[in-house]
Amino acid sequence: MNQEQRVAGSTTIAPEVIETIIRMTASETQGVSRVPVFSSKQSVKTHVEGKIVDADVYVILEHQQNIASVGVKLQHNISRAISETIGMLPGKINIHVDDIDFPSVQENEF
Repeated sequence: MNQEQRVAGSTTIAPEVIETIIRMTASETQGVSRVPVFSSKQSVKTHVEGKIVDADVYVILEHQQNIASVGVKLQHNISRAISETIGMLPGKINIHVDDIDFPSVQENEF
């Protein structure tokens, strides 16, 4: 029989790694223009309690997007990334829409 060898020890994940994965997931979500880089605050804030990850994610959306719909997509995608990529449990995923990117006047001219 083929048995897995059990190795003693643990794996730790730096909070910055969790935040990077969440930031990348948010950036790749349809409807998100960008995840801003703030000088005074972080665009992703996490709180880890045991194996549960709570997150506050600040985003800027593309114009003509349904804010509630994009928020739900973000919560779903981030929850999936936390469970599948990191192997932890998603807790509260709070989405904060800081702004909407509208096309510049020059882009609208013919």
